Amino acid sequence: MNPSPESAWIGNYSYFRARTSPGKVALTDLDDGRSFTYRQLDERSNRLASFLRDEWGIGRGDRFAFLSRNRVELVDALFAAGKLGAILVPYNVRLSVDELAALVADEGPRALFYEECFEQTVAQLRGKANIERYLRLGERRGSPADEYAAVESRPRAEPVSCPGLSEDDIFMLIHTGGTTGIPKAAMLSHRCVLFNALSEIVTWRLTDADSSHILLPLFHTGGWNLLTIPLLVAGGRVILNRQFDPKQSIEVIQRERTTTVFGAATIFRMIQERPEFEKADFSSVRWMMAGAAPTPIQVMEAYWKREIPFALGYGMTEAGPNNLSAPADQMSFGQMREKFASVGKPFFFAQMRIVDDEGRDVPAGQNGELIWSGPQIFSGYWNKPEATRETLREGWVYTGDIAAQDADGFVYIVGRKKNMYISGGENVFPPEIEKVLYEIPEIHEVCVIGVPDEKWGEVGKAVVALKPGASIDKARILAALQAKLAKYKVPKYLAFVKAVPKNSVGKIVSSEAQKLYGKPVDEDLR
Repeated sequence: MNPSPESAWIGNYSYFRARTSPGKVALTDLDDGRSFTYRQLDERSNRLASFLRDEWGIGRGDRFAFLSRNRVELVDALFAAGKLGAILVPYNVRLSVDELAALVADEGPRALFYEECFEQTVAQLRGKANIERYLRLGERRGSPADEYAAVESRPRAEPVSCPGLSEDDIFMLIHTGGTTGIPKAAMLSHRCVLFNALSEIVTWRLTDADSSHILLPLFHTGGWNLLTIPLLVAGGRVILNRQFDPKQSIEVIQRERTTTVFGAATIFRMIQERPEFEKADFSSVRWMMAGAAPTPIQVMEAYWKREIPFALGYGMTEAGPNNLSAPADQMSFGQMREKFASVGKPFFFAQMRIVDDEGRDVPAGQNGELIWSGPQIFSGYWNKPEATRETLREGWVYTGDIAAQDADGFVYIVGRKKNMYISGGENVFPPEIEKVLYEIPEIHEVCVIGVPDEKWGEVGKAVVALKPGASIDKARILAALQAKLAKYKVPKYLAFVKAVPKNSVGKIVSSEAQKLYGKPVDEDLR
């Protein structure tokens, strides 16, 4: 059945794809063993959209949230949000209760869908957050009204649409690192999401013959935009499971004959280190690509040795994230080795500049700040006008990343203006950690830096000076941090020093701390 005549095409991806290829398998959920065709995904999203509208009164501009690992219900929610004009807000499952409560207070989601394994977290959140409705995902038990069965058991729903929806209406809030306590929510419009998908389809030549095991979480921009949404628009197939397991990933690639693999450097290292890696059949794979953090050439060499096209890409939530990628399936292995450190060339639609501190373009080969424009960029940060003005200037996203472009058009990231590091694909901002450290009474001064780590790329190291006469050990400091921060933000190493490096006016200098203490070891230099 066609959607109502006044409905907009915007956001109604599942309807159009179901009309084009209704019987094709679109998604497989490995954990419950179910597969879904495009027709079934459209029917599921209509059920959820009508449920949200008719039972809970959620409509255009309203937020509804998910606290869940990767599963089909999140894809239902994506398509339902598009049909309703509502805003999907997936929360990072690794955040603490206090961090989640702060985000909920700021963003005001009216409903929260949560996976049953986070029931204890949600029980604590209920007392701190003003959320009208909760619905549990998982095995059926208790009252059906409290479970997703209330949605799945509804009769087949008529098509849902949102008259008057525009391309600039916000589709999703995706969180990115915050420097002052909690992550910022990047507003992704329907325009942004659509052009990211089209850009990826054109640049990577995705078709309905492509498939991918999604290795990044669907609370990340990478999980959605690399490659879930583009493949579902192109008519391909996505494979989901709750938690990344390198052995399972190797098995899935072989069994399901997946064609594309995208992940963080840590993921590829873990896959490569499995004993099954050397004899695995990767002949179906067109390319593999790492993003989110630098990838050691030793890891890349392991894949090249297996004759797998493997290269790097670059993106950021605010600018796409489809910004740069090396065209791995169009390069020889010699070219891949030659350009191994490059994050590639701009995606289709993405407008790129490399500028100096005055905003002037720098010549090829010279360093400058990487900035982006185009239909794929974000619309600003939710409820953060000052941060939006700092990042989004005259239609350009200022990344804070220092880059250079060679004569062949390949881009290299050479440093960061922003004070942050990336651990296992997660952006970590030291000021947030330092704020919590300063709440510990014994600590006088602190500076958090990123140091190399074989598994995670980078991890945190806290350089700490205690107050005169104070005494505290590493275990107590880590316990204080673990009570208030996500696990990946807690530093792995501590350096106890007499004084944290400062400049002539008494300001702590993180670059000097990096020079003095940037080794991945604990130190006691008091």
